[in-house]
Amino acid sequence: MTLQHISSAPPAEDFTPLEEHQEQTPTSFFSSKPVLYAHYSGLTLMSPATQMAQDGAFSKFAASAEGEDVLINNITIWVSSQNLVLFQTSPAPTGVTIPYPSIALHATMKYKTTIEALYMNIALNDTDSVNDEQDIHTLELTVLPPSYTENATNTCITDIFNAMNSCADLHPDPNGSDDDGDDDEDSAPGASGWITAENMDQYMDEEGNFGGLVVGDALGPGAGTVRVRDEGADGHGEKYYRTG
Repeated sequence: MTLQHISSAPPAEDFTPLEEHQEQTPTSFFSSKPVLYAHYSGLTLMSPATQMAQDGAFSKFAASAEGEDVLINNITIWVSSQNLVLFQTSPAPTGVTIPYPSIALHATMKYKTTIEALYMNIALNDTDSVNDEQDIHTLELTVLPPSYTENATNTCITDIFNAMNSCADLHPDPNGSDDDGDDDEDSAPGASGWITAENMDQYMDEEGNFGGLVVGDALGPGAGTVRVRDEGADGHGEKYYRTG
């Protein structure tokens, strides 16, 4: 998924407010409208100038130089269950929608040691289509609260951070896995010690007869033992092997 440029701000009716969503009955949870977790205006973005120029959508923001960085004022943010929207209201309306999988990192930080700010590291291109890591372009973005140069309102940064946590959890990395690849040997057929349809051939001879265990093989506790089922109403007992 990639970033998209937008030329108009999303209207309020495009979202379901979080409070309204939480009050809905379970039958109405699956609404077509994304849920709005946080919405703030008057923010400022700060980013290295060289990185900002790498992306067509971000390069459309009106910015002022601050050393090697640029500052982008008059930013409104929407943190919804669908994506993150950053929009500059003036001097010309322009913005960008950011899918959560493109946000590699977000965290709170201190700007000039005292001002609560939000740091984001955003992937500007689709990493799945990039063959060389050097071709991956990222953008370091710092979100500063309203009136940060005078009397900063820090509460909104915490709200935005918490909202992004909730929404990011709704969009897990499709390439993520709990399997680190170290358990391949343990998960191989027969590694558990049980005889299954997948490893049965290891215990059969060329004519398809069960040949028992090879010396050195070990089954799990109780594997391969003969178990006797209680006699049923017909008075005949049955025996079977545990094979799976």
